[in-house]
Amino acid sequence: MPARNAGILARLSGALAACGLILLLALSTALAADGVSGRRAALVIGNTAYQHLAPLPNPANDADRIREVLERANFEVTLGKDLDKKGLEETILGFLRTLNDGDVALFYYSGHAVQVGGHNFMIPVDATLATSYDLEVQAYNMSSLLEYMRETSSLQIAILDACRDNPFANNSYYVGQAKVAVEGKKGLASVAPQDGTLIVYSTAPDRVALDGNDGLSPFTGTFAEYALKPNVEVRKLLSDIRAEVIKRTDGRQTPWDASSLTSSFFFVTRQNLLIIEDMREVRVPPETKEVALRISPPITSGNAELTVNFTKLPDQGTLWLGDQQLSLDSKIAADRIEEVMFKPASADMTADEVRYTVTTDGGRSASGIVRVVVDSKAVAEVQVKPALNIQQGDEPKPAAPEQAKPILVAMASDIGTGFAAMPEEVVRSTSAAPTGWLRLEKRDPETQVAVDGKIVSEGDLIKAEDITKLRIRPSLKLVAAEDDATPVTETVAMNTSGSTGKVDTSTDSMEVKPLPLPADKAPAKEPLRTVVLMPAVKTAAPAPITINVAVSVNECDTLAAEPLDVQAVADGKLPNDIDVPRALTACKAAAEQHPEVARFKYQYARALYAEGNFKEALTELNAASDAGHVRASYLLGRLYQFGAAVERDPAKAIPLFESGAKRGDPYSQYALGRALVTGLGTKPDIDRGMAMVASAAESGHTYAMNMLGTEYLSGQHVAKDEARALKFITESSDRNDVYGMVLLGILYRDGAGVQKDTKHAAELFEKARAMGHPYAGRLLARLAERENTADAATISTWYRESAERGDAWGAFYAAELLKDNPTLQKDNGEIARLYALSASFNFKDASDQAKKALGGVDALTIGKEVQLALKRAGQDVGEIDGRLGPRTRQAASTVLGTAAPRNSGELLSDLLHKEWIETRPRLDMLGS
Repeated sequence: MPARNAGILARLSGALAACGLILLLALSTALAADGVSGRRAALVIGNTAYQHLAPLPNPANDADRIREVLERANFEVTLGKDLDKKGLEETILGFLRTLNDGDVALFYYSGHAVQVGGHNFMIPVDATLATSYDLEVQAYNMSSLLEYMRETSSLQIAILDACRDNPFANNSYYVGQAKVAVEGKKGLASVAPQDGTLIVYSTAPDRVALDGNDGLSPFTGTFAEYALKPNVEVRKLLSDIRAEVIKRTDGRQTPWDASSLTSSFFFVTRQNLLIIEDMREVRVPPETKEVALRISPPITSGNAELTVNFTKLPDQGTLWLGDQQLSLDSKIAADRIEEVMFKPASADMTADEVRYTVTTDGGRSASGIVRVVVDSKAVAEVQVKPALNIQQGDEPKPAAPEQAKPILVAMASDIGTGFAAMPEEVVRSTSAAPTGWLRLEKRDPETQVAVDGKIVSEGDLIKAEDITKLRIRPSLKLVAAEDDATPVTETVAMNTSGSTGKVDTSTDSMEVKPLPLPADKAPAKEPLRTVVLMPAVKTAAPAPITINVAVSVNECDTLAAEPLDVQAVADGKLPNDIDVPRALTACKAAAEQHPEVARFKYQYARALYAEGNFKEALTELNAASDAGHVRASYLLGRLYQFGAAVERDPAKAIPLFESGAKRGDPYSQYALGRALVTGLGTKPDIDRGMAMVASAAESGHTYAMNMLGTEYLSGQHVAKDEARALKFITESSDRNDVYGMVLLGILYRDGAGVQKDTKHAAELFEKARAMGHPYAGRLLARLAERENTADAATISTWYRESAERGDAWGAFYAAELLKDNPTLQKDNGEIARLYALSASFNFKDASDQAKKALGGVDALTIGKEVQLALKRAGQDVGEIDGRLGPRTRQAASTVLGTAAPRNSGELLSDLLHKEWIETRPRLDMLGS
């Protein structure tokens, strides 16, 4: 058992043992979630507190109410209220992460929205929409979200209670390459759904929805009342809701829906079980004066109310419940049926028969028969075995039956690892193991429960023997334990038996031992998810099975997840922020323990790559990509574009980017869009490429904002628009993106779209340089040279830093500066190294000029630098004399893993590029 999980269980078990109940401990193994059908995930957003637009009275309340309803309907709900643009992006990302293994995806939105260009846009609370450029920066296209939902679920539902009056002063906005007029002042556009999709509008297209006066909108209030009606198909449900809303609003609001569903959907599918004894025979000795029929109480799913009436009374006696004689008109509560007594009319009775019917409050019924037979061999108070064994302790015994004991099960599970299984030995190993039927009495809203591969709901029945098939999946949201939770001051010691060290889970081997913990050493409380099963038969002292799951984030996720990864469960680390030794250990263990979880393979690959183990990293990266991890596919594509760790082949990157873009991965969308615009590895398609980049920017990808800004600034591929460029670039810079800062600095340096301000430009360049931007130092140096604001030594430092970060121009300009200032050289070979490094980056004009300049350096200097590079790589090249013979070239081929180039300048470039890659540069910062 891993030490971390062992600690969790020890602390949890101590708290449970304090309750004085039976405690069973188990560390479960998570199963792949794709073994369970019926998973549901929902995104619920309500925006009320608008900062610049008219506030709305009800959306936040609407969202809370819808969340409650959907959680009861077994949805894993991601809730967002009063979201600004960044909050909206983060909430949608959190929702997309829950869709990775879902069957049904639902989106509910209440707040301001606007229709432009046939699309509906959600409006966050910080939006102004004051200019034509604001929509694409400040809003979120609902169509994009629906596309992402379609890629990760088999059925999609969108519920839009957002058709208020259009409050926006501006009448047109840029969408894509066109400026499009707002389509009317009222309502949303009706969007034709694709197969498997249902779109629900709170009112008819182009009409306004009412806000209501009781804290909820008329539509949401009605939906909340109707949605949990069991076994009502969604299209019938919507018809009922529509009729009720029309009635409540006096015809002023008519809900609307557009469906292309290809299968049925029910918010609540209630088990329709009614279990009774078909036939029961009671044998009694002669001359019995009265006999307990001991009819087993009926069981029904869904906690339905049950009543019993007798449809045939005994011919030779009467039925009694306490001191009440029963008749054909008598109705009794089902939980008292086992108390019914039969009193024979005479001692001559030989046999008799009673018939009864059990009826649910929904009208379903079932009938049973009880035969009473006089048997001379029967003995008074003999144990009578019922035809259907339903509940432990329900058989008559000479003495009082042993009281059933509550059972507590402690489990631990990492989020995002699927459904955790309860081991078979947990319940089987105790003498108090349940029998018959159990009811799912309570389910923490942050969990989903499955039995035998199917999701079950509160009120559903489970056979006791199927409890080992029960699976629990904690949600991806990790919520801290309650502050008033029971203090952890004692734990349970579990004896081991035999030489195998196997844990003995029998109750006889458990003892409670106090383990006081100093206040300053007390472990942090783990979040718990609770599931409660109750015996289906109501008893005076029911014995529940309470399952507490201690939920945590796997250490691999905290150490090596990547930012904005739509399949991650943690915020993530940038490459150079990874704690490599710890991440390698944690992620290797996670990948081995959960081979079905693709993200652990990817995060292990990130740790290997950060270590410099490119070969193994590439193996894990391919495995993660093959298993469907979209960010792994993206990174593979980037490696093919760069030629880092693989042979450069930009065309191989395109299908990898395509797969991630469909899933809503903004990195893949940006990379694909950039390739389409520039024609890198694919046929150029500027319109699609710009649309793809816009989708990435919509999700908060600042590199995409930067590209849009530069495209509108340059006018190379789209119409030049400096004001539009400024909007995107400022948004990126405001989010502390270093490329956004540099671009904004360039605008101020050149006075493009803003008043020229070289001082502010220098401040932006310096801020970006300090945060790791690869060529901000070069821009700062060029500006300083032009404005004469720094000396040559300082400028050379900035150039060198940019060169070390992978900037071809920085390396070239550094070499040029050193030629003019020889005293600043570190050694006689530095200029050759800088030219060769610049050439190795293969960056357009800079590398071409560097290659040309390198050709002017004397051969012996280049040869010496080749030999020194090989020596740094661990090769024995003999004397450093600059003469490249067979021995040197063989050593170079060994280091490069391929035949060494004959040209000494090319050879030096290749060796320095390999050396540079091995320094673990911030590749994520390059080529943005």
